[in-house]
Amino acid sequence: MSPTLQFLLILFVGLVVVAAPFILIFGILYPLKRRLEPQPEITRARVRMPFDVHPIAVAALALVTVALIGIIGYALVTNQFIELMMLVRDVVVLAYMFLLRVVAPLVLLYLVGAWLERKLNPSATRARRPLTERAPILQRLPTLTPRGTLIALFLAILWLSAIGITITRFFFGLAYVTNLSDEFPWGLWIGFDVVSGVALAAGGFVIAGTVHVFNIKRYEPIVRPAILTALLGYLLVIVGLLYDLGRWYNIWHPIFMWNIHSPMLEVAWCVLLYTIVLMLEFSPVVFEKLRAQRALKTLRAITLPLVILGMCLSTLHQSSLGSLFLIAPSKINPLWYSAWMPVFFFVSAIDVGLGMTIVESNLSARALGRALEHDLLAGLGRVASLVIAIYLVARFIELIARGAIGYAFQPGFHATIFWIEILIGFVAPMMLLAFQRVRARPGWVFLSGGLIVFGVVFNRLNTTLLGWWQYAQGGAVYIPSINEIIITLTLVSLGVVAFGLAAKFLPLFPEHAPARVTSQH
Repeated sequence: MSPTLQFLLILFVGLVVVAAPFILIFGILYPLKRRLEPQPEITRARVRMPFDVHPIAVAALALVTVALIGIIGYALVTNQFIELMMLVRDVVVLAYMFLLRVVAPLVLLYLVGAWLERKLNPSATRARRPLTERAPILQRLPTLTPRGTLIALFLAILWLSAIGITITRFFFGLAYVTNLSDEFPWGLWIGFDVVSGVALAAGGFVIAGTVHVFNIKRYEPIVRPAILTALLGYLLVIVGLLYDLGRWYNIWHPIFMWNIHSPMLEVAWCVLLYTIVLMLEFSPVVFEKLRAQRALKTLRAITLPLVILGMCLSTLHQSSLGSLFLIAPSKINPLWYSAWMPVFFFVSAIDVGLGMTIVESNLSARALGRALEHDLLAGLGRVASLVIAIYLVARFIELIARGAIGYAFQPGFHATIFWIEILIGFVAPMMLLAFQRVRARPGWVFLSGGLIVFGVVFNRLNTTLLGWWQYAQGGAVYIPSINEIIITLTLVSLGVVAFGLAAKFLPLFPEHAPARVTSQH
């Protein structure tokens, strides 16, 4: 370890050992002193902090954050991050094990004891104050129904498991938590979390371009939810990529170390820039909540250039994800390998962007009890049907021209999943959405949107995972581990929870919504 890094670590340890306890003790004693001593008639103006946090605590947190950023940044630049990680690994593992094996059982034991006390001694329940009075912070939490309680319990177990898997993955490596190998270096985290995740977030540029570039203003009520879905999708894609990268701490390298011969450089830059664009596109929602009129005026003035930039970036990296697989002509089944993969990836991204908007609008309407913009979703379904038709015609023409159509009629695993993808994921929604009577029924439109999402996600999984299996006959075949599945479910659940919180606390939907439309099946 370099002397500079050692000095920074000693400084940080000294800060935690000496300064933090002093600030903590002072932060506890000072409020007690203020509460116990008589208050004068004229009170001094206090500095208002967010969420009523004491200024001392905010200052201590800021000091520790700056120190951590400095140490981590220096370790990354000087290629000593592994040494730093080894220093904190044991502490993090011990803290998690203490939480899992000591704190969690005690909390569970307390909750079970409190429940038994209420059941066996009803008089004690009447004598004790409600928990919300003893802990006022709980009054801010929503009242959960039995179903909501089960969901919250499932999420708590899922996220607690994900924390342990995350610690293992980042401190001990991929081999401890995944079934990846030299034969299958890309697994579920690439096939679903990254490649499918980028496609599912395509609704942002599709709907934003429809409203702001093509000036079809009738779709404006669904722009903000679509942009939020895209933003959350790209943020989760970045997190998923962190999990999959072997040396995850080098994820910043493409910003400064360019390999102009790799499509990954273009993908990395476009994803980074488009995530920033999505943040700017979504920021007016936050500024409306904060009533920051100057910032709102500035952002509204640059909305059109931002949307155009976002469409250009999306066109680039949606297609470049297909370019990644051009290097594996001898590994991917000919039913999915094609020199036209960049084009197919882009067209199918537009398709799933429309389908994902239909699914997200239906689910958010049901979960939040708001009106369903069925007339707008029916219009999206009509366009989606046309996009699917273009995609299918181009794909089958390419298969026939390349002489690969025969693989679709050879009995076996790959021909089966090919026709499942085509018939269920593309042909079925295309046929359903092509008829006006079907588009007039919200339930059928929602089903069609779900089939579109299934078809494109299945196509991405076939291209990145299942289409590689033919060359592993008689040997090992990659099947995702339970740890990989838990992390994937955690990322999806985080996106859903974040969307729900944004819908609850931000002006995400228009105030005057159309009359609620009930589903018809």
